[in-house]
Amino acid sequence: MLQQNIISSDIMTLDKMGSRYPSRLSFSRSMLRRLLFDNWKISKSKFDLDDDGYGTVIYEIVINHNTYSLVCFSQHLDSSDRSDRVIAEKWDTAYSLISGKLNNNDVSRLRKNVPLQESGRNSSKELILSRANKSVRLFEYVVSCLSKGTQPDINEINKVGYLLRTTAVYGSGKFGLSDFTNTKEMTDFNQPFRAEMLAVYIIREFSVDLVEHVARKKNPNKAVKLQNTIKQHLGIGNSTGLGMAPFIIKHPKLINKWMNQYTKSLSQVVNKNIDPIKLSNYSKLLEKALLYLKEVTTFDEYQIKKNAKTLEDLKRFINHIKNFKNKKYNYVHWIDLINYTSKNLNYDTQEIARVQLLELYPEDSEVFAEDMSDTELMEINETQTLKELKSEIENNYSWALKVDFAKKDNNFLFWYISAAKLEPRLGERYNEDGSELEQNLGVAKMVNNLYSKLQKENLDLSVAEYLLFNPKFRGIIRRIQSLTKYPFAEVQDNILGKNTMPINMLRFKLSFFGANRYDPKSDRWLRVSFFSGAPFLSDLNNDNVDSWGFATMNSYN
Repeated sequence: MLQQNIISSDIMTLDKMGSRYPSRLSFSRSMLRRLLFDNWKISKSKFDLDDDGYGTVIYEIVINHNTYSLVCFSQHLDSSDRSDRVIAEKWDTAYSLISGKLNNNDVSRLRKNVPLQESGRNSSKELILSRANKSVRLFEYVVSCLSKGTQPDINEINKVGYLLRTTAVYGSGKFGLSDFTNTKEMTDFNQPFRAEMLAVYIIREFSVDLVEHVARKKNPNKAVKLQNTIKQHLGIGNSTGLGMAPFIIKHPKLINKWMNQYTKSLSQVVNKNIDPIKLSNYSKLLEKALLYLKEVTTFDEYQIKKNAKTLEDLKRFINHIKNFKNKKYNYVHWIDLINYTSKNLNYDTQEIARVQLLELYPEDSEVFAEDMSDTELMEINETQTLKELKSEIENNYSWALKVDFAKKDNNFLFWYISAAKLEPRLGERYNEDGSELEQNLGVAKMVNNLYSKLQKENLDLSVAEYLLFNPKFRGIIRRIQSLTKYPFAEVQDNILGKNTMPINMLRFKLSFFGANRYDPKSDRWLRVSFFSGAPFLSDLNNDNVDSWGFATMNSYN
């Protein structure tokens, strides 16, 4: 029964991908566990800021006798230069996570390059490159409160959720940085995006250090620090757009691994008997998610309606669970509840039900969270016959064959790379120029084209023989053959369709990062927060390292 619900044919459709929530397998969660359990040491080795908070701060991280450094540069930024868009050239703050301890020459070199971001020069010692702007209103409000000796209202904190908002966190070889293969082998960051998540977590520390410093300089005699119950509700904002969507298409084996580990974790727990204590704890976790959704602020009409429906369905689910109280728990399994959500509730509620269930059995997910990497190698099987290839397409890509690309609406969009910032963009094929620059991301269309051609071919031919005269199909054939045993590798939708919502792909990837507080600004970009509710370094312990999912304003009382 689990296989029919979790590993269903539509699990990788855009609608379901756009309903994902962070879980215990998310990279931010697993990174913080490693930080605590492996006793990473983090300290400030340099704190050189002027009265306005401009200057340089360096955090050193010691892991297994290896030292890493996060350098933070803070500078004045005119309001006219402040922008969330990737085309921006100046930011309030800029960062780099580097392998090794920094000397004065290193800092001087980094000061010249890191604030330039994409335009700067990076070496393979640099693991991560990032930048962030202030949420000016909230930052100034918090400075004002602290400098007067008072605490900010947590309701005001909740409206925004962060003091600093990143507009990019680059890694994995971009702009000359260390690629993941090197990072995995030569550093302690052996899981995807672990280095990125550490950088973001320390930037969050920096955001509070910065606001407290500015407040103290403004009024040394009266200024106070943020109370833990208030500052813990702060995350790090992130503004992100189409740039992350192609990643899902270009790294199919990795995406399959993430989803496979997630479904394996669920498989470990869903057939266990329900006991009264765990059911009571489960209800509390669902109530927490309910309150979280009530507190999330968004002005996007689509997201408002979606959240409202999820609130309605989540209440139904909580009431449904109450009916289990008089049952004999030896005869009731978690799968019965999961099946109820699949049959009766929206996709968002289904996902909340699953990720909160994983919270009850930490031992069943932690091992999978430490194995989220996979090979990217894809190879052609030259000896396969066209008949066998055609059969593979029919078995694994039936969703793609259902799309009629003769209809303009199904071939409406094209993906390309902007010349200015080397970032992915979407164009409208029949309304805009540039389709000749299209990236090969439309898997459904490529499969469709190949399948149509195969209908007219001698199916006894080998793939090698066919490619001699049809080399343009080499890439899609390699993909089809390589992903035969990877059920979650493909986005099982036509991403070229007129009604495609790229934001669904963004949410899917962001959920594995651990992002929350989804606030779409269009169907192509959104704002989120990282580490909202997570304990800060000074408060991190075994009791709170993993208790901050779906954080609410009363989570810290």
